[in-house]
Amino acid sequence: MKVFLTLLLLGIWRPFTSEPLVIQPGDRIIRYDRIRPAHEFYKNVIRDSAGNIRYEFMMENMSFVDSAKGRIIFARSRQVPAGQFSTDTSVTDLQLKPVRMHEIHYQRGVSFDMEFGATAATVITDRKGVMSTKEYPMKAGYFEDNMIEYIFGWLALKKGVVYRLDNFNKDTPEPSDPYELEYVFDDEWDLAPGHRTLYRVFRFVHGKTTGHIWIDNETNSIVKTVAVFPGGSYFLTRQ
Repeated sequence: MKVFLTLLLLGIWRPFTSEPLVIQPGDRIIRYDRIRPAHEFYKNVIRDSAGNIRYEFMMENMSFVDSAKGRIIFARSRQVPAGQFSTDTSVTDLQLKPVRMHEIHYQRGVSFDMEFGATAATVITDRKGVMSTKEYPMKAGYFEDNMIEYIFGWLALKKGVVYRLDNFNKDTPEPSDPYELEYVFDDEWDLAPGHRTLYRVFRFVHGKTTGHIWIDNETNSIVKTVAVFPGGSYFLTRQ
């Protein structure tokens, strides 16, 4: 394990070599029976290339299902950098197809209201009362950046197979900002005497960021992410 983490922090990893299988909202590989309401807290630590902490923050994540309206809601709040608060709320249908997202950066006076269609996303930006609208073309079958990580534990991935999830992200050069995932091994931790917790470990590539994600086999939620990107790394843990 120490060798594994050392190589990860150094960024010495082979690229995915096989052609990925595409996952879209509504696919059978998504285990909808795993969807459950959740209220979780995560600590994020961001380091530079020398290993120095650039900043760290807590993140509060919630998700719940509104069966009557046929919607799943994902909500997140965080303070980063210190003194700067932001919240975002993503709404999907019951198949995880994105419907709408609202993101607010309070001290900056900026908010984004996004609506998602089959092959396009419309972003309405409010910068201190100045409104603008932009439409981004997308291929059908995409997810949305502010909710996609919530669902990784709901995917019934097979070991050794690479999967691809297209992902809308307005902040990247191209609005399509996909994740590639591979279920690489199982792990277990002794959290208390006589109690062993089992985890699935996924390797991922997201743009120029690569890393590994630990998913609790009992709750199907992310408990840890270790990743590297050009100029730094980050470490996320469930509290």
